[in-house]
Amino acid sequence: MRNRSQKPRVKPPGVFSRLASAVCGRTQRLIQAGDALPLVVATYPRQNSWFASELSDALRLTFPALPNRITYSYGDALARVPSVVVADLRSSNSCTCLGHHHPTVIHSRLTRALQADTGGRIGEIDLAVGAIRKWNPLPLAGLAAACNDDGPESFEEIRFHAALLAVFLHELEHVAYPERPEAEVRMRSNSFFVDAVGELLGIEFGLASGMPGPLTVEHRHLALA
Repeated sequence: MRNRSQKPRVKPPGVFSRLASAVCGRTQRLIQAGDALPLVVATYPRQNSWFASELSDALRLTFPALPNRITYSYGDALARVPSVVVADLRSSNSCTCLGHHHPTVIHSRLTRALQADTGGRIGEIDLAVGAIRKWNPLPLAGLAAACNDDGPESFEEIRFHAALLAVFLHELEHVAYPERPEAEVRMRSNSFFVDAVGELLGIEFGLASGMPGPLTVEHRHLALA
């Protein structure tokens, strides 16, 4: 977490990730997830196409499955974000953060080119998809065993997609409201994550309430620049 008065800094991906990208190259994928979300230009290492596939599933399938009582808190931010957002998908960040929003002064060459071509404002974020996949708050770890025989695998997919959405929406809120206090943005994404997991567990396993009581979720890496 940084002092909001300081110049924004975004840590680059790790050395290994940069070398892998340089050797194998990067590619892009368009993700169109309906009117509620911006058009996403996902850019990712060619050897890690699953980054884009998982984000696409989270945006196109998981997000629409959530009721308005869970997603409504992002209505104002989604109405203010640019209609196109570039998402730099990485395995991890050297700072261990799960994602960042990128101020205009550090936009990538791709984002600047898209903005020049379209004449419109383009947003840019990064998501550490590999780190998000491994991130698993302890209060949620034991729930998989209670679901059914397929619990661990199904629960992991639910947790992963809910986490992807939480980090994605967290960064979009920063794009929409750069000066909004981090504590406020973090509180919203914390609540969204817990509520989304509970709702998705209810859908998948027919649980009446999804989550068995209130949870305290550790999100120290969800509060990002």
